Amino acid sequence: MINQDEIFSKLNEGMLLERSRAFRKNLSKNIPLIARWGGLKPVAESFSGKHLIVIGSGPSLDNNYEVLKKLKSHNEIIFLASDMALRPLMEHGISPQYVITCETTPAEFFSGIDTRDIHLLSFSCASYSNISKWKGSISFYNWMIDGEFYDNLWKEAGEGLGFVATGSIVTTQAVSIVLGCGVASLLLAGNDMAFFDRFYASGAHPAGRKFFSSCRLNTPASIDMNKGRAARDYQVKRGGELFYTNNQFLAAKLWLERLFAGAPYPVADSSMPGCSPGSVHKVGLEEYLAIFNKKN
Repeated sequence: MINQDEIFSKLNEGMLLERSRAFRKNLSKNIPLIARWGGLKPVAESFSGKHLIVIGSGPSLDNNYEVLKKLKSHNEIIFLASDMALRPLMEHGISPQYVITCETTPAEFFSGIDTRDIHLLSFSCASYSNISKWKGSISFYNWMIDGEFYDNLWKEAGEGLGFVATGSIVTTQAVSIVLGCGVASLLLAGNDMAFFDRFYASGAHPAGRKFFSSCRLNTPASIDMNKGRAARDYQVKRGGELFYTNNQFLAAKLWLERLFAGAPYPVADSSMPGCSPGSVHKVGLEEYLAIFNKKN
């Protein structure tokens, strides 16, 4: 029997021990940017009454670029992409209106990408190295986690930025923000939180790393497969198919399903496997698009 509260507690404790030094270092460098851009208030006003699609970097994203382009043409739909999903989206000609990041270590999410017309939602203690590459507007937020260490961080960052609940991955923070902004609806896409043979969509940031260590006898596909096998902590069965997941993805999945149980309106999910059918409306993106075309 899985003890959900114990999983969340251990993840938070581990996060604090592992990243506390990075949190403080990043925040000290981010203070001038926070002073310039401020918090989430402009975002809440922009999201209100809109249909939000939160886009993750799971493998199911590879099958949905064409329909995402069609959905992007609807003015009442807003795309909020994870930092890792930005590169593959842009490579397929899709520029999300918003991107969210909470990564505290340097990563090449934004290098070489024109972000001038995209709004970044950033954790106040996210990596300064990553944020400094961003060319568009930014809104900062703090985590909704209490305790002496965190309370001191939030006082330094500014308690007026807005506090966001978090369930171990960036998708959970995106969903927390969206649900607090009076949106018309929420759809999850590419937030698989489990995998068959690889964690991420083709072209997502970690996928780029493997090409530097690959060779004829150790191909990128083999590297992905080996990483997936090493992370098979749990099994997820969906529609007759067997997927695998790790502690972090499982904690996020359980956290979201608990959150959606108390949501004021239904949440749709096109991810595979994503959240369980009992907590969301499972719907393909083509079907979701047909709903909008019919409405219009």
